[in-house]
Amino acid sequence: MAAAGGAGAGHASPDSLPGNAVAISLPAPTGPHPVGVTEVHLVDPERADPWRPGQHRELMVQVWYPAEGVDTAPLAPWMPPGGRQAQDSYLTELGVPQGSWALAPSHGRRNVPARSGGGRFPILLNSPGMTDTTGWSAARAEDLASHGYVVVAIDHTHEAFAVHFPDGRVERSEVPLDSPQEVLRDLLVPTRVADARFVLDQLTELATGRTVTETALPPHLAGNLDLSRVGMFGHSLGGSTTAQAMHDDPRIRAGVNLDGPILGSVATGGIDRPLLMLAGGNSPWFGQPGWEPYWSNNTGLKLPLRVAGTEHMSFCDQQVILPQLAAAGLLPAAAATHAVGSIDPHRSIDLQRDYMRAYFDAVFGRTGADIVETITDLAQPEVLPHP
Repeated sequence: MAAAGGAGAGHASPDSLPGNAVAISLPAPTGPHPVGVTEVHLVDPERADPWRPGQHRELMVQVWYPAEGVDTAPLAPWMPPGGRQAQDSYLTELGVPQGSWALAPSHGRRNVPARSGGGRFPILLNSPGMTDTTGWSAARAEDLASHGYVVVAIDHTHEAFAVHFPDGRVERSEVPLDSPQEVLRDLLVPTRVADARFVLDQLTELATGRTVTETALPPHLAGNLDLSRVGMFGHSLGGSTTAQAMHDDPRIRAGVNLDGPILGSVATGGIDRPLLMLAGGNSPWFGQPGWEPYWSNNTGLKLPLRVAGTEHMSFCDQQVILPQLAAAGLLPAAAATHAVGSIDPHRSIDLQRDYMRAYFDAVFGRTGADIVETITDLAQPEVLPHP
């Protein structure tokens, strides 16, 4: 699963660190639209929190969306506070000196109006890796938003490293990274799937003009949500969540599993909608249920691919961060290669962006192209079929 653990303090911005601190930057989005970003607090009055049975389930979600060309609003941080804390802890465990680095701002502008007059935008739910937080897939989310998608990433409270709520509360992870597979299958994935379905319910309410959050959405955003075109993607346990959520909820028309195992009833029940699967070059999931060439009872299109030269952490923003730290001499090159592989990091991000965008464009009829032909036509040498 994705790696992050231990306690860590929030990381400062580049401007507040010594002049020799390295600022880690995100690759620019490639689409024609400016990107907006906002956070939304949601409360499920119908569901108790699995870790707090006497409390309603509460979530924070981070939303990237196509924005109007407002370039005077401040750039949002790359990650919300919990994500920056998780990043600090992860890099400290890898031996990167504290205070030696900082995340540059994102390319998204906080709470600016959504683009208006261009029709509604498909929605892509995002579930992070185990104990990971929103913001750890910003390179993909920003790019998708710049091409006309609304990306809605879910912080899974009490599993994510740290979730900061508007009233100042911070709820930290209560899930060990070495939890047995039974805990992942029987507790974490069902909780995550319920989170995703609830978020989708709330988006439906927002799109019809109802108010479900105390915080107002940016102008035009609710009216731009296209609930007839919903997809989902996730890294590691988020990929597992994506597959199971598709199995359980027919509203999710397509998914992308980024190097995650297939867990739960979907492993035997299959899916009747398309699923793109991108795995690391040495992924342990090959040959496991769902990753084998023929998925029992699956009737939907399954596209299992592997990206040569990548590793498990290549499919989140560590593919961006770790090589920059290694280039600056703050992380041994061997440690970066162990986590994110030998592939050129820019190439890896470009491939992931291209395949995900082309796939979702084909699924949602934005190009008029066949899904299989679209993926086949990309034909990049690093992207290989299931062995």
